[in-house]
Amino acid sequence: MTKLKLNTESKAWIAYDAGNSAFATTIVAAFFPIFYTEFWSSGVDGTVATSYYTFTITISNLVLLFSAPIIGSITDLSRTTKRLFTSFTMISIFFVALLFTLELGDWFLALIFFGIANYCFSAGNILYDKMLVQIAPQSQLTRISSLGFAFGYLGGGMLFLVNAIMTLYPESFGLADASEAIRWSFIMVSIWWSLFLIPIVIHFKDRGIALHKKSLIKESTFKVFLTLRNISEYKNAFLFLLAFFLYIDGVHTVMYLASTFAINIGLESSAVIIGLILVQFVAFPATLIWSKISAKHGDRSVINFCIIVYIGIVVYSTTLSSAAEFYILAAGVGSVQGGIQACSRSLFGKLVPEEKAGEFFGFFNTFGKAGAFIGPGLVGLFIFIFDSMTIALTPIILLFVAGGLIMLKVKEPNEITK
Repeated sequence: MTKLKLNTESKAWIAYDAGNSAFATTIVAAFFPIFYTEFWSSGVDGTVATSYYTFTITISNLVLLFSAPIIGSITDLSRTTKRLFTSFTMISIFFVALLFTLELGDWFLALIFFGIANYCFSAGNILYDKMLVQIAPQSQLTRISSLGFAFGYLGGGMLFLVNAIMTLYPESFGLADASEAIRWSFIMVSIWWSLFLIPIVIHFKDRGIALHKKSLIKESTFKVFLTLRNISEYKNAFLFLLAFFLYIDGVHTVMYLASTFAINIGLESSAVIIGLILVQFVAFPATLIWSKISAKHGDRSVINFCIIVYIGIVVYSTTLSSAAEFYILAAGVGSVQGGIQACSRSLFGKLVPEEKAGEFFGFFNTFGKAGAFIGPGLVGLFIFIFDSMTIALTPIILLFVAGGLIMLKVKEPNEITK
C-alpha cells in the first residue's frame, strides 16, 4: 500500500464532511425526528405524524430523483461545480437555522423547512462526490473517500455529543429545558456546517473548460438522455447502480428512521440520543478499518459483507424492547455504515469516466435517493396498514438481498482489464 499524501484541496474536501455530517447526525438522525414527534406535532396522533414525516422524506427524495443527473450534467458542461455546491449548501444551512424559530404545534412548517434542507443537502452532495473524482487519483479513491466519511463521523459526532449533553443537562448551559437545548442545536449545526464549508470553497478548483451554453438545462437534459441511450457502453457502472439502488435503500431507511422507530417502541429520547452518539464514535474507527480491508480485498467484498450485517440488524430490530438492546443495534449500525458508504462511493468513482463524473454522480445520488424514498414509503405504508412499529423495517430485507445478489455480478476495475 502506497503512502497517502494529501494536498490542501484534499484536506479541505475531507474536512468538509465533518461539517456536512452534523446535518445527517444532529438533524436527520436525532433531533429533528425527536423534536418533531414530541414537540412540533403535539396534538397529532403519533402514527399519523410518523406517516407525514416519512412521506416528507419521500417527496424530498423523489424531487431529487429527477433532478440529480441534470444537476451533475450542468456542472460537467459549465464548470459550475463549486458555485452550485455552495449555493445548495447555503440554502440547506439557512433552512436548518429557521427550525429554531418554530413553536409548539408548527409541524407543517417544520416538515416544509426540513424537506427543503434535506433536498439541498442531498443536491450538494452530488457535487461533493463529484469533487472526489477530480481531486484524487484512482488508486487513492477508497482511502480518501473513507477518510471523508470517518472524519465526518468524528466531526459530526463531536458536535452531536455537545448538543446531546446540552439536551440532557440544559440547566448547566443556562437553558430552561431540553426543548430549548434542541432548538439551539439547530443554530449550532448551521454555524458548524458554515465553518467547515469555508476551506473547500477557498481551495477547491473547478476542472475542465468553462462552456457557456445558451440553454444549460436543455443541453444537460439532452446529455443525460444520450448517456441513457448509450447505456451499453457503461454496463458495469449501471449494473452497480442497480445494486446500489436496492441496498442503499436499507442503509438510508435505517439512518432516517432509527430515532422515530426507537421512540415509538417506548424508549426514552435520552436513550435514543446515547445510541446515536454510539453510532458516530463506533463508525469513525470502523470506517478506517474497512478502508484497509478494501485495499486488500476490494470494495465489492466490503460492500457485500456489510449488506449481510445490515440484514442481521433489521432482523434484530424486530426484537427490541430495551435501551441496552438499542445500544447493541446502534453499535452494529456504526460498525458498517461508514464502510458501505465509503466503498460504494469509491467503487463507483473507479467505474465512471472522469469527464462525465458530475452526470454519473448525479445518477449515483439519483439511484441512492430512489432507494431512500422507497424505503421510508414502505415503512410508512406498513405502519399505516398494520399500526405497528415492530415489523416496520422488515420489507427492506428483500432489497438488501436483491442488491447483494446483483453486486456479485459487478466487476472491480482490475477485473475489467483482465
